[in-house]
Amino acid sequence: MPTERRRVRRHRSLAARRAEDLRLLRTLLAVDPLPRADLGALSAELRPARGRPSSLTGRLRSRLRIDGRRGPRLLAAAHDLSAAEVARALDTVPALEPVPRGPARWVPVPLRGLTAPGSAAARPAEGARNRPVRPLSIRQGRLSDCWFIAVLAACEHMRPGFTASLVRPTDNGLVEVRLHTPGARWVTLSPRVPAAHRAGDRRLRPNAASLVEKAAALTYGRGSYRRIQGDFAGVALGLLTGRWCPARPVPLRLSRIEHWLAAGRPVVASTLVRPGGSFRVPREDDPHRSVAVMDGHVYVVRRVARLSEDGSPDPHGPLRVHVHNPLGGTEGEPRRTDLFLSAAQLRRTFISVNVGPRLR
Repeated sequence: MPTERRRVRRHRSLAARRAEDLRLLRTLLAVDPLPRADLGALSAELRPARGRPSSLTGRLRSRLRIDGRRGPRLLAAAHDLSAAEVARALDTVPALEPVPRGPARWVPVPLRGLTAPGSAAARPAEGARNRPVRPLSIRQGRLSDCWFIAVLAACEHMRPGFTASLVRPTDNGLVEVRLHTPGARWVTLSPRVPAAHRAGDRRLRPNAASLVEKAAALTYGRGSYRRIQGDFAGVALGLLTGRWCPARPVPLRLSRIEHWLAAGRPVVASTLVRPGGSFRVPREDDPHRSVAVMDGHVYVVRRVARLSEDGSPDPHGPLRVHVHNPLGGTEGEPRRTDLFLSAAQLRRTFISVNVGPRLR
């Protein structure tokens, strides 16, 4: 009985705290002139660095008399706002969005195919249950965040629908994205993304991958797209899957990579930063030709099969690994988005691989 009373008191306490968070958020939106409070960074549950007072926390405390522990919960309460309040927030509080790298112009992300869990639309029709899911097209934009986009594309390649499973819309027009920072949590944000300097589909149109990237900018990037440039694939695997997957040496045999992929584990490969920048790897079928490889870049490992260096099936040829450049772009000699490398070429090209957890 005492345990039941404690559970009831705890439930009432959480409900009261949630109501207070919503009241404070509405108070913030009603202030004129509005403070440029970075609610996105607050939603990442950041704490001021030791010895360095946070001007952000100070502004919120002086305006609304809230402390550093209550502030990080404000944006989490945004999904309880009305649609009209959300529209006002997006139009009048610029810092509700992460700071873009380029111009502050925003475009909406189509939410078709994204449904709230438990809704009638989320349940597939009888004839569509066994229909194969097509992988979402994911391409890196002009941000230097290949470490994140390549891992997201590898997870999507290994389990089609993975990216959409991380995003769910709310009733008032916002969306929630599931990340591990480090624990699993849903990050609340608006369904619009920068018009430039971001990820998207093959033609760089906004899609669910754009929203996942935005959530990373809000949390791991502390409210800025610039801060998610240049990092390690192991960090991205932690953010997306909750599993820390450190880099490991490039295997001597491609059968090892084939085993990882067959087990449903996403794999990415990283190149070393070179003083001369991008480099070339000679082709084995023609020593006078070569393929261009980006330095300091992360590639998606897609499959291992008996292929030619142009990707055509070759039953009598050696095993080759298909690696994909998430940057995409214009094809040409020697630039190729998809490379088909032998074990020797793979070791010559890449310095390490990251292998994620089983996704299927």
